[in-house]
Amino acid sequence: MQSITESKAYRVFSWLMGMGLFLQLSGKVLYTSGSANGVHVYLLLILPALLLTVWSFLRKEALFSVEVKSFLVAAGLFMTVCSVSAYWSDSGQSVLFVLKKSLVILLYLAAIIYLVTAAKWQHIKFFIMMLCVVAALGALVSLCYQLVVLDESFGWRTFRIYRMGYGKWVDLGYPVIAGIYFALFGVLAASLVALGQKNRFQNLLLMLTILVLLPYVFLTFSRTSWIAWAVAICYLMVVFRHRATIALATILACIALVMIVIYQNEMAVEVTKRQLTGRPQIWFWTLQHFLEHPLLGHGFDHSFWPEKPFAHAHNFFLQILFEQGMLGLTCYLLMLASVFVGVWRYRENKLVLAAFALVIYILTAMMVDVQHVITRPGLFWSIFWFPLAFTMGAVNRARLVAPINTQFEDEQK
Repeated sequence: MQSITESKAYRVFSWLMGMGLFLQLSGKVLYTSGSANGVHVYLLLILPALLLTVWSFLRKEALFSVEVKSFLVAAGLFMTVCSVSAYWSDSGQSVLFVLKKSLVILLYLAAIIYLVTAAKWQHIKFFIMMLCVVAALGALVSLCYQLVVLDESFGWRTFRIYRMGYGKWVDLGYPVIAGIYFALFGVLAASLVALGQKNRFQNLLLMLTILVLLPYVFLTFSRTSWIAWAVAICYLMVVFRHRATIALATILACIALVMIVIYQNEMAVEVTKRQLTGRPQIWFWTLQHFLEHPLLGHGFDHSFWPEKPFAHAHNFFLQILFEQGMLGLTCYLLMLASVFVGVWRYRENKLVLAAFALVIYILTAMMVDVQHVITRPGLFWSIFWFPLAFTMGAVNRARLVAPINTQFEDEQK
């Protein structure tokens, strides 16, 4: 590890991968073309990860800890089961095509783990802060354009934001996905606050970022995003328990309380009438049809409830049961278990604990949303694979670089 990461070539790779991560995560804000973002991801993330993997193999140097190897093996098993299940699906996608997608995702996971493991913390923090600022600017421009230029109503669910409204800029396609995407950056910013920044300007910038993202996520009226973000913030407050985190949680709680008071009648309707918006019916249908093929499922991307306008099960665990059966769910749970074991083993490391907030966020969101995660470079790489890879990168860093308080190593030098 040391001989590779101290080389000039690795320094170049770390900056390339940092730039690739920035472009990939902020792609929905910076690009109108998904293919353009995909090219940058392949060149700046996938290719360096492949070269580093070959390099470490030839030099017989271990860049991954046992915990990370277990995670990658479990992720590979899960994606292999998904790929093979395409054979008996009606999606029309070939097994080889899905396997190629899966291989690219594995290289993406390796790239993020490499980056978080060996890059300087100041380097990683710079790209994360840039990501949060770009996301906040995209949200702010979208809010201003929709509410001021297009004069959309601010009433309860009379308008649900998911795009800027000008051309194809900042277009997430659907309010729930828009909420999950932008709230992810709110969790990232909150995690940096929880780590305790010595620079007051950075703390102020992160707080402003969160406060800008908040009205956007609220206007998506995605209860999935609201709850998942709240759970992640509560986790950070309980685990870190210092003034900045408690202050952030208090501010967000006060804002939420004000919104509840303003929209108390609408909130009452949400709780008493809308409830889960038909999801129990969808879940029951999914379980019924899972029992038709309980072991192997219906196959990758199999058509879901053709008689109804539902694209997926609105619960990722049930979606796996429907498509890959108990075999797929077992592999998926093994992948999650490897993440939990790694975090528990290095729970004294603050970076690991802060990164785990991202996993808690996406696991909460997956209970009622998130669908196919084996895609080309795109949205679900950001809101599903990135949180897992970033957390395992923190675990790998704690194991191979610095056992405790990794996030302060550069600041103390």
